[in-house]
Amino acid sequence: MKRVLSVLVVAAVLLTVLGCRKKEAAAPDDYVFKINVGVGYLCQAPLYIAVDQGYFDEEQLKWERISASDAETMNLFTSGGVDGAIGLMIGLIQPLANGLPVQIPLAVHTGCIKVLVRGDSPMRTAADLKGRTIGGGGPAASAILFTKRALASYGLKADGENADVEYIYQSAAELPLLLERGIVDAIALTDPAAQIAIDDRGFRAIVDNAADEGYKDEYCCVADVRIETIKSHPEAAAKFLRAIQKGAKFVQEHPDEAAQILVANEYVSVDPLVIAKILKTYKWNASVSGARSALERNAKDMQALGILKADVDVDGLVRDVFVVLPGVPDSLF
Repeated sequence: MKRVLSVLVVAAVLLTVLGCRKKEAAAPDDYVFKINVGVGYLCQAPLYIAVDQGYFDEEQLKWERISASDAETMNLFTSGGVDGAIGLMIGLIQPLANGLPVQIPLAVHTGCIKVLVRGDSPMRTAADLKGRTIGGGGPAASAILFTKRALASYGLKADGENADVEYIYQSAAELPLLLERGIVDAIALTDPAAQIAIDDRGFRAIVDNAADEGYKDEYCCVADVRIETIKSHPEAAAKFLRAIQKGAKFVQEHPDEAAQILVANEYVSVDPLVIAKILKTYKWNASVSGARSALERNAKDMQALGILKADVDVDGLVRDVFVVLPGVPDSLF
C-alpha cells in the first residue's frame, strides 16, 4: 500500500512540474508594445538603432511604431496610445508630479543641451548671464528648465518675480536669428540644433551639459514606460528596455556608423559628420541606477527653483516613478 501511495505522490509531483512547464511555455507575452519613434530627435538614437539593427525583434518583442511629438506623447501615455518612449528627464518632472501615468526604469545618455552666445560675446559662464536676456522655446522647454538649473548653481535667481534674467520665447528655428541680431544675449537649445548653430553661425557654448562639471555625468534623457504596461506586461517592458540598452551600446561603440544609419533612414536630416561629432560627446551607457539619481537630482533642483511646488513630496515622487524591472541589467558596460 505504501508503495502505491509513493508512486501516486511521485506521479502527482511530475504532473504538477510538467503542467507548470507547459503553462510557462504556452503563455508568452503577446502584447503589442507601442513605441514612440519620432523623427528629428537625436536623443532617440538608441530607438532608431534598435529598429535598424533588429534589437526589438531579437528580444522577441511584438511592437508597433508610433510617431508623435512630445506634447502628443503625454496625451498618448494617458490614453494608452503609447507604451514607451525616450525623452528629456527635466521636462518630465512637472508632468510626473501632476500624475502623468509613466514610470522611469532606465536612463539612456548624458549631454544634449547648450546655452549659446555669439562668438564675440564677453560672457564665459552662466554667471555672466545676470541682467541678460535668454531666448528659449517656452517656459516648460527642457533647454530653458536646464538653463535655470545652471543659473541657480551660480547663485542667480533664475525664475519668478525679480529674476536675474529675462526670457524671450520663440520657436527653436527662430532662436539663432534672434541671437545673431542681438535681440537676445543667449539662447538655450538642444542638439542637433545647438551644434549646427555653433558650426554655421560661429556661436559659442557657455553652458554644455555634455561637458560641464556637475552635469557631464548626469543622465539627461530617459526611457519612460506607461505604468499600466509595466504592471500588466512587465516582460514586454523589459524587452523594450533591453533593446534600448543594445541600441545605446551600438551608438557608444559605433558613432560614425550610427550617424550614417540615422541620416540614411531619414530619422534626422543633418550631415552625418555633424551627427557623429555630437554623438561622440555623449555617454551612451544606458543605466537603470542612473535613472534614479537623475530623477532625484532634477526633481530637487526643480523644487528649489520654485517650479515644482513646495508641497510635492520629492522622495515619494522618486519612489513612485523609479522602477527596477526584472531581467533588465543595470547596464551593458
